[in-house]
Amino acid sequence: MQGKTQTTLPQFIEIGTKKIKNLNGIFKNHNVACKEVLLLCDDTTLRIGGHDIELILQKQNIGVSNHLVQNSDDGTIVSVREVIRRNAPDLVIGFGGGKVLDVAKLAAAKNNTRFISIPTTVSNDGLASPVSVIKDSNNIPISHITRPPYGVIVDIDVVRQAPARHLKAGVGDLLSNLSAVFDVRLGHERKSEKIDTNALDLAEVGARRLLESQQYDMSSAAFLQNLTQGLIKSGFAMCIFGTSRPASGSEHKISHSIDHHFPPSRGLHGEQVGIAALFTMVLQKNWYLEAVKKFYEKIGFPCKLSYLNLSRDDFTEAVLNATKIRPERYTILEDITPIDEDIRRALKKVNL
Repeated sequence: MQGKTQTTLPQFIEIGTKKIKNLNGIFKNHNVACKEVLLLCDDTTLRIGGHDIELILQKQNIGVSNHLVQNSDDGTIVSVREVIRRNAPDLVIGFGGGKVLDVAKLAAAKNNTRFISIPTTVSNDGLASPVSVIKDSNNIPISHITRPPYGVIVDIDVVRQAPARHLKAGVGDLLSNLSAVFDVRLGHERKSEKIDTNALDLAEVGARRLLESQQYDMSSAAFLQNLTQGLIKSGFAMCIFGTSRPASGSEHKISHSIDHHFPPSRGLHGEQVGIAALFTMVLQKNWYLEAVKKFYEKIGFPCKLSYLNLSRDDFTEAVLNATKIRPERYTILEDITPIDEDIRRALKKVNL
């Protein structure tokens, strides 16, 4: 995790239908005054809604320029920062998935420019968090602590069109909080680590409510509302804590270890941490495990290492090396120091 700074919460959150069509009304309600906007998106998101955003803002005599984000790496951050410096917008809008939002969030913060997040999918908790995941020169994803968005606008009509795979990844990222929160409490118990009960409650409650909702139709407004609200609460938890700790424990260490030892990334972030969480919850004897397994089954979440093109030997190697990732964070992996036999036994228990 690079960088550590005091973070604040987003100033406003809007979730519902027809939010993009009512963009000017939202800006007025939340006193978002601007004369020049830079819209960051990719080819697809520019086509499915980016041009609409431009037209809506231009009707209010707001100048709008767009810039396409192709990658989420260090080079892209440099180039986008230059675009922000050159265009001098008083507001940056990110309209897209995690790649676009991560670049927009970090580049805007580095240029001290307000940023509004308008996700086109809810595949991870980055839409409202103070974390941007950017690939370094070795193509390894690195998490950067930065400012959270000034505002978050989630249009259910838009995210409903996202690929089912991305929505499932959002479920994996959210439910993995149940593993991460366990680890924070374990670190507090064993090592007297810092703890913030409000942050932990936020990180946990969204995941619990999704499980308890028994909503499995990913196209339904109820499902998307629960998923979105849970991911936003997860982002808020990180804002309060000041790091990603409430939503990043042993399962994220394993995912990062997979990224390091078996590049390029084998799956979407939410897929990797969602699968790893099944394993870590076995080690934790986490009482949410059966409910998570049931939810995964109902929505068709990929629950096999083969989906990530990993063998059990590969996964075992990733686990054995995972404690080198963020060693300051005490987790179940440090607590029991699993050996090959423990890992294989746990994998068999959840049929990974």
